[in-house]
Amino acid sequence: MRFVLAILILAGCHPSSSCGVKNIVHVDPSTIALDSGSIHGTVAADGSRAFLGIPFATPPVGARRWMPPAAVERWPAVREATARGHACVQLDGDTMRADSDEDCLTLQVWTPPGDGFGLPVMVWIPGGAFIEGGGGLGLYDGAKLAARAHAIVVTLNYRVGAFGFLALPGQPHPSLGLLDQQAALRWVHRNIAAFGGDPMVVTIFGESAGAWSVCAHLVMPGSRWLFSRAIMESGACADPLYFDRATADAQGRALTAALDCTDLACLRGKSAEAVLRALPGRRGYILPPGAWWGPVIDDDLPAQPLELLRAGKGANVPLLIGWNRDEGTLHTIRFSKVEPGELAQFVGEGWGARAPEPMIANHAGATPKDTLTDLITDGAFACEARRVARVLTAQHVPVFAYEWTHPLDDPQAHHLGATHSVELWFVFGHGDMGVELSAAEHPLADIVMDAWGAFARRGDPKTPALPWPAYDAGKDELVVLDTTPSVAAHVKADSCDRWDAVSAH
Repeated sequence: MRFVLAILILAGCHPSSSCGVKNIVHVDPSTIALDSGSIHGTVAADGSRAFLGIPFATPPVGARRWMPPAAVERWPAVREATARGHACVQLDGDTMRADSDEDCLTLQVWTPPGDGFGLPVMVWIPGGAFIEGGGGLGLYDGAKLAARAHAIVVTLNYRVGAFGFLALPGQPHPSLGLLDQQAALRWVHRNIAAFGGDPMVVTIFGESAGAWSVCAHLVMPGSRWLFSRAIMESGACADPLYFDRATADAQGRALTAALDCTDLACLRGKSAEAVLRALPGRRGYILPPGAWWGPVIDDDLPAQPLELLRAGKGANVPLLIGWNRDEGTLHTIRFSKVEPGELAQFVGEGWGARAPEPMIANHAGATPKDTLTDLITDGAFACEARRVARVLTAQHVPVFAYEWTHPLDDPQAHHLGATHSVELWFVFGHGDMGVELSAAEHPLADIVMDAWGAFARRGDPKTPALPWPAYDAGKDELVVLDTTPSVAAHVKADSCDRWDAVSAH
């Protein structure tokens, strides 16, 4: 209502007079009209709003399994949007995740307190190694980020595992998970103005597999013009998580054989649990042998993203990119032991035939597990991020880089150091999974949310509290994010120079 009154005053009409307006309509802020029907969400005491579990595409069930996302059928009555939707089908250890379902293509929207119009939009793509996760995770509650950044925050689901990335010979569109993300971005483009957002000022941001997804959208023709900025937290643009078509087809044939099938019609008749259990996964998600799912190089994603970026075929939007100092500790915490052969196969598979011997030799005296931890940190994350920053800045794309060095204070997580995903507690400004921010950590959360919000508004994360230099390969400067942020130069330079020399990409 404050927005309506402000418009009347700007038009020279005091609210106490009618100005020729016979009836002023009092709009219910908890109800939004979308292109598919109206939804009813919740309004907090401060005026912020939450709309949860909104369908953005038709459920991919039955005959629609392994089909691209289709438009949602219009619903006739006001639809409740007060509970998060199901995560897409996935395993939780040895059992089906209880809150997962094939009817899962939904998203959440949070708006900041007060009236807003033309607000920046931040669309979160969740991680989970492309085999688990979802936008409804409690850690991704966007209320605090929306309020601090004064932006619209959207979190989405997409199909994962065999349901999102199955390839079979001759089958088009194997990267269905990426197409789900595109469908959500198109939904944002069509509907976000109804929430007060600007469809032309959209930032896509994600962590881990979400960051790999962000890089895919930087080069996917179907994603062009759906966003204007991008944030990659702990992700890469060239990695075995992007599958060549032959490798993906071979894994698809192995899955159909394991289920005594020869085609999609047969696979559509199998239970979701049977599909998920058909092929054993990798140990800890990373150590071969075993199935591994991810985006497939095909018509929708024409080549490894880094190759396309080097060729100048990217979206050329401002990019904020970084890594965590101790990425690898979370990936290897569950391993009591790593065999030398496993280590060599992992490194060779990830970085090519030249990589294993020199990179492993640099860790003489370390156990294979400790070597793996370090190689994951630099080879899969830090040096991949630096490579992306250098490729794009050479093409005059604005890039801002960071290294996260603050371990969570909570004793359940502190011993892992600044490990994979710890920045999420600060990006969203609150705790989850029994791990909370300490009183001393809240100022850092405010700094991070302010910087992410500034980047979403204008493509530059600088704030009064955080002068953030644009990345330049010569200066090699980045922001170190800790309780007292700072600027540093040539972080991991020696290691990344070695990785650049042996990388297959």
